[in-house]
Amino acid sequence: MMYNKLSTNYFIPKSASRLTAEDLTASAAVYDGMICTRACRVSRLMFVVTTLVATDTIKAAVEFNRRPTIASSAAEVLMGTLTIPDTSAVGTVVYKDIDPVEFAPGEELSFEHSVAGTDGSSAAGAGFYSFEIEDSPEEPLNQTNMVASA
Repeated sequence: MMYNKLSTNYFIPKSASRLTAEDLTASAAVYDGMICTRACRVSRLMFVVTTLVATDTIKAAVEFNRRPTIASSAAEVLMGTLTIPDTSAVGTVVYKDIDPVEFAPGEELSFEHSVAGTDGSSAAGAGFYSFEIEDSPEEPLNQTNMVASA
């Protein structure tokens, strides 16, 4: 997972699987997610290519979802989908600017591989999910999932 300099103040990893690149030719599935710890807005979705993409038959796609409850797709909201172009070189950052999506503490930013890429010969491609954050200056006392310790 790649994050901007502020992400670690706003999100924490849900599991260790994010330490391996998403294989764009694997079956469509939920890859992983990040748990929000401080009110913020996500305004840009990104995918950083780490293995050259060869998917000329069907282009791979990944999506980002806001989940009100960690590890539950109930009431999740699609924030955006990125289609990863064929022949994207290592280091390419595919991005999409979105209307900012508000996150409250305890919600999840879910990363999902929605379309497996295929190629006429040998499909390839991998990378990491990333995103950009804006601060949402909300007081912790106004957040229902934040409880002050005694």
